[in-house]
Amino acid sequence: MRNKLFFAFLAVVLTALISNLLYEYLVTRDFEDYVSGTKEDKLYWLLASVEGSYEEGRWNDRSLHDAIHWAIMLGFDVRVIDFEKKEHINSDMVIRMLSPAMKRKMKNIADIGSIAGDFEPYPLYHEGIEIGTMLVRQIDKPFSVNRKEMMFKKRGKTFLLISFAIAGGGAVLLSVFFTLFLSRPLKKMKGAVQAMANRDFSVRLPVTSRDEIGSLSESFNFMAEALEREEALRRHLTSNIAHELRTPLSVMKATVEAMLDGVIEDSARGMKNIHNELEKLIRLVQGIEDITKAEASFFARKDHVTVSLRDFVAAITGKMMPLASAKGLEMKINEAGDVSVHTDADKLERILQNILSNAIKNTPEGGITVDYGTEGEMFFVRVRDTGTGIAKEKLDLIFKRFYHGPESGGLGLGLAIVKELLDVMGGRIDVQSRVGAGSAFTVWLPEKQ
Repeated sequence: MRNKLFFAFLAVVLTALISNLLYEYLVTRDFEDYVSGTKEDKLYWLLASVEGSYEEGRWNDRSLHDAIHWAIMLGFDVRVIDFEKKEHINSDMVIRMLSPAMKRKMKNIADIGSIAGDFEPYPLYHEGIEIGTMLVRQIDKPFSVNRKEMMFKKRGKTFLLISFAIAGGGAVLLSVFFTLFLSRPLKKMKGAVQAMANRDFSVRLPVTSRDEIGSLSESFNFMAEALEREEALRRHLTSNIAHELRTPLSVMKATVEAMLDGVIEDSARGMKNIHNELEKLIRLVQGIEDITKAEASFFARKDHVTVSLRDFVAAITGKMMPLASAKGLEMKINEAGDVSVHTDADKLERILQNILSNAIKNTPEGGITVDYGTEGEMFFVRVRDTGTGIAKEKLDLIFKRFYHGPESGGLGLGLAIVKELLDVMGGRIDVQSRVGAGSAFTVWLPEKQ
């Protein structure tokens, strides 16, 4: 992955280099075409001026002098040869004819005596008849037009090279940085996946950003947490089921053996014992189905909604009211105004239903009262009953799976599910109870989970 990213960035750098070279080539070519075209225009103008200095079969020296003067200003050393192959005028002659002040200025432009190079011949015509030849060569001095053009080309090329060096070097450094930056979390994720494949569900990834990599890390952590919890619950459930199945199966086996050995002569009594144990097994299977459904919600992503706590509690107590009325119990809610909370409504409903069901089951007379409210950043729902109560030494046991009191008649799963759901939601449950005086279960949850 790291090599692929690096080579991808390197390809971008090479593409930029090729583009830069192509740009430099095209700009240089266009500039040279521009310079060449400008030079040709100047030569054509000069040629026309020199030819225009020929009038009535002879040269107009004044006009020819001005044309050569302008040629020097434009960067050309010029010689005019007449049709007799004699040199009629040249740039040096024009300069000598100037005033001293003008000579000094012209020398700053070109020192004619020091110019080297070959002349290019251009034939001169007047009314279609050749009248001579103009010899021209470029003046290449520090202040000449030609030298400025060459300096411009050189500086342009240098600028392009420097700009590419800066951009290309920066791109290479950034490619190395981003390659390491992007591949490091993926490398960590690869190691975490390999650890999970070896059944190490405790592995977690650091979430250092809010981009796609950070979102992927969060999803991985959620998956790892769910698998770790599921593995722990599987082991716990398997152990508890084996323990709970052992007793009824042992009783049934002993009863059948006693009937076969004639120890139990009343077969009806023996069958009744077997029937009772079968009923326990059926209830156990039903309890396992309930806890399986509950565990399925442990691993679901949080689905939070904003609910009115007053309406929410009223709806749940309304569902449980028929069970309480069947036992002659009174169920009421202590109104505390309308409180809005943001929570996982499905899990909270299962929690309150289990607590209310447990309260109804363990309250022979009296009633059940539900309170709700907020305290700091937490909200609570409290269920009070006037039931049998719980001994102080048993308070630490009631949230364990398959634990139940001697007279409860249940499987001991309801409060265990409540505790595990609250752990998932980041909440807690407090219990206050006294034997013979009832119990109070208080569920605490953060308002924004």
